[in-house]
Amino acid sequence: MADLLECLIQIKALTHSIARLERLVADAPEAIRQGVDAVLDRLLDAESAYAVAVQMAPPAPAVASSSSRLERFAGARRAMLATLQQYSAAELGRCVDWPGRPGTSVADLVAIMLAHDTEQIGEIRRCVDDARRAAD
Repeated sequence: MADLLECLIQIKALTHSIARLERLVADAPEAIRQGVDAVLDRLLDAESAYAVAVQMAPPAPAVASSSSRLERFAGARRAMLATLQQYSAAELGRCVDWPGRPGTSVADLVAIMLAHDTEQIGEIRRCVDDARRAAD
């Protein structure tokens, strides 16, 4: 029961990643745009890997391919969240293929997703802070 509750809290936390990224990207100076885009590319790649791991059907493009990286990430994440929020406890406990981690459950993958989000968002935050200090 505790593991399920923890997973549900982590899924809720994943919903906040989009808003956190939107704020950070909006605040990012143009000088670090290339670095921000590189982080967003990593997040997009990871989101695709998560979808494959949970055997989620690729979502219909919610945004045009000409959309920003952030919009593409937000669309993919919303599709993943919609899927995760519909999962039963048994489905959250189902094993998935995840490189280097045999026996990984969907709930474990949620924790991996949240850790990755935290790391990548932190990297953007550090870049924004460094750019501001350099400008002062």
